[in-house]
Amino acid sequence: MQQLSPPPAPGSGLAHALGGLSAARLAVSAVLLALLLSSRLYEEALYTWLDAGWRWVNQMLPATTYLDKVAGSSMRALMEQPHSVVSALLFAAGYVALSLALLVALLPAGEGWRWGFRLYGGIGVASVALLLLGHVGGLPLLTALASRLLHGLLSPLPVMVLVPLLRWPGLRGA
Repeated sequence: MQQLSPPPAPGSGLAHALGGLSAARLAVSAVLLALLLSSRLYEEALYTWLDAGWRWVNQMLPATTYLDKVAGSSMRALMEQPHSVVSALLFAAGYVALSLALLVALLPAGEGWRWGFRLYGGIGVASVALLLLGHVGGLPLLTALASRLLHGLLSPLPVMVLVPLLRWPGLRGA
């Protein structure tokens, strides 16, 4: 005698298709994705705002101009960035924070998003090391490589690759 299975719960097909994500996680993910993509779309406006904020900090606390002198125009040229180094670092930190928050929202708790943190941290450390080695050693090839790594890190590509890769059921057991 064949047993009949109970009818699926309403919405369970959609939840399964979305990887079992709750509605709250989906909503948070959608907001984070919109912020992530719009930050690149309005990048120049954000840099203008960050540069203005940094000039204001320099006026209020003149000792902070020392950071600009230390970094100087040589670091700006190495980073291929026409904006102040502090503005570029703040933008990068915000973008990476949004990317990591999106990974945490989309990936199951545990090992999945830890790989994301490791990837971002590893690429960030390698980029800074290559940038410094290239600057100190006078090797423009290393600084160009560091710049490319940083540009890749500050794109939606790592999130677009990591989420399907780390949510793929066949890879979890491997």
